[in-house]
Amino acid sequence: MNEPSKITIKTEGISNEEKNTEKFQSAYREMLAELSAPGFIPVLCAHEATHLIYLTMAGMKKFDALPPTITFDPAKNDYTGHFAAIKALDMPSWTPGKFHEWFSYIARAYVAPGVVARKLMPSSVGGDSKDKERFKKVCDDINKADPNAKIDFDWWWSHGEEMTIEDLKNPNAMKSILEQAENLRPQFGL
Repeated sequence: MNEPSKITIKTEGISNEEKNTEKFQSAYREMLAELSAPGFIPVLCAHEATHLIYLTMAGMKKFDALPPTITFDPAKNDYTGHFAAIKALDMPSWTPGKFHEWFSYIARAYVAPGVVARKLMPSSVGGDSKDKERFKKVCDDINKADPNAKIDFDWWWSHGEEMTIEDLKNPNAMKSILEQAENLRPQFGL
């Protein structure tokens, strides 16, 4: 995969005056440098494609592909952002009697992208620290919503890794991820 000559970083909501500040310029340069690192974009797209594949298996039908974005966070008084991302628009809940099947896909939707990223680029940390935080929140929310639920986050995270490693033994799994990554790449402006 060839790296593009132009990378789009969305900066809507940031005025031209703010864009001229050193604080913004620094945040922009940092994101652009990471996106421009050799091999980063294909791995990023594969990471996001993996989210998409497992969320679809869990029942999602609609999503947004979000390009790299920088925003101003007044709480931090600093610029923050994200690289490309998949945003689920219609995540269904489980069907009675099929919770474990549904939740195994949800777990892999959070766990697998980091596993895939590290497999494609062994020097990568996987980009899954936020995914881990988000999955912890999903587990906590289910446990709070249903007093009978006992979702063990640590167990499911480990189990998600094991299931992903097993899934990736099928050569078609990685092939599907890489094909989906190529389909997503232009949607991310990369």
